[in-house]
Parts: sequence; C-alpha cells; structure tokens
Amino acid sequence: MVTDYRAFHMTTTGASHTKTGTVCQDWSASCDLPDRRLVAVCDGHGGGDYFRSDRGSRLAAEAFMECTKNPDLLNALSDAATHKQQVFRIEQLIKSIVARWNRLVEQDIQKAPFGEEELSSVSEKARRRYEAGQRLPSAYGTTLIGIVLAENFWLGLQIGDGKCVAVSESGEFTQPIPWDDECFLNVTTSLCDENAAKEFRFCFSRHLPAAVFIGSDGIDDCFAGEEKLYDFYRLVFQSFAQAGEETAVSQLKDYLPILSKQGSGDDMSVGILVNTNLIGQHP
Repeated sequence: MVTDYRAFHMTTTGASHTKTGTVCQDWSASCDLPDRRLVAVCDGHGGGDYFRSDRGSRLAAEAFMECTKNPDLLNALSDAATHKQQVFRIEQLIKSIVARWNRLVEQDIQKAPFGEEELSSVSEKARRRYEAGQRLPSAYGTTLIGIVLAENFWLGLQIGDGKCVAVSESGEFTQPIPWDDECFLNVTTSLCDENAAKEFRFCFSRHLPAAVFIGSDGIDDCFAGEEKLYDFYRLVFQSFAQAGEETAVSQLKDYLPILSKQGSGDDMSVGILVNTNLIGQHP
C-alpha cells in the first residue's frame, strides 16, 4: 500500500563549492500524497555557460512535482494494460515535464533578463547565442531523476547522470533505469537539450520495491563501482531499521557534507522512498 511508504529528500553544498563560494547547483524534493509518493533529484551543470543552472535544477524539481501531481496521471498509468500503452502514457508525462520546465525557465527570464555580469563569464560562442536570444534555456541546464510510486505501480524517469538504485522485497539491489552512454566524465544529457524528451530513460513496474534511492552524480563519484554504491545505500537502508526514520534522515544529512569533503567535493542530493514495513526484514 502507498501508505506503507515514506518519501525523503536532502541536498548539501559540495565541499569544493563551499571552499570557492560557489552556489549549490543541486536541488531535491519529495512529497507524500494520499495516493502517491514523489521524489526528485536535480543537478545543475555549473560552469560559465550554465550560469543559472542552480535555478534550472530548482525549476526541474518544480516541473516534475507539478506534472506528477496531475490527478489523471495515476488513472492513466494504473489502467495501462499493455507495454505499448504504458510507454505512450510515460512519454506523454515526459513531454509535459519538459514543456513545463521550459515554460518556467521562460517566465524566469522574463522576470530577470540576463545581465552583463552573468554574461561576462560565458564563452564567446555562448555569449553570441544568448545575446541573439537563441537557446536561452541552456543557461539553466540540469539533469533530473524522478520517482512516482502509487498503489499498483512505480515509475522512474531520468535525463542525464546520477543513479537510481532500487531494493526489491527480497533485498536485491539493482539499477532499473537504463544507463545513457552519452553521459560520461563531465558530459551529460540535459533538460536544456533541444531533443530532451527523447533523451529520457525510464523504468516501470507493477512490483513495488522495498526502497528506492536516487542520487546526483556527486554521490556516485565517491564510490569506485556500483557495488560500493550499493553498500552505501545498504547502510542507509539499515539505519532506517535500526535508528528509525527521523534519526536515519538526520544522520544522512549530517554525513553528506563529510562524504563530499572526503570524496567528490561536489554538491550532493539524495531522494529516498522506503517501505517502513519492510525495512526491518533485510540484513
């Protein structure tokens, strides 16, 4: 049942960003609704050409939450009997998220047009493009991972890097959202891409998990390989069983700045969906 699940999120500024006074470019959000649980993690690109990526990540989380709160969404996906119907509904949702993000970006630019100080740090190519009014959303470039969990399905959506790790009822750790080979090193697909809707990957299942963890790449880059990442989330999962929700969340929030300092130095965001009836059943 949906009521067995709780959603949590947290974001911390990276150690390297704190040192240089750089604004945090990550954003996360979560929501417990009577008929669904929602969680999102977004990672703005940073760098001179993406000078509003901190706003872009916040607007991405906002767009995801708005679109997945649509009361028609659950009925459409719950009633989708075939794989083809499921894919069609999911692609509709993705298009709505991309469109909403672009609209929110457009509204932000209307309220606060790009200033000379912002443009002074961009590349010459990007400056010419921005001054010509072309591809303005690029300044807001961000990734997005979002999860929707309902009574008879759960759905994961992603564009860009970062990882989604699911824990089955039997305790198996997997990455259910397919990886995108276009994401490597500092290169990633993005909501600001002109074909963003086609670059999304997703997973859909009628079997509800024991837990789902989503993290920005600042988390992933701290661990050498997926097994080490699984070990990290396994410890988080165990802390919910041993210490309780409030303490487990508090401990993780306190630990993320330490992990950033010892590891990637990057901003870090984590989103969690956990079945509180199952957390004590796994070692």
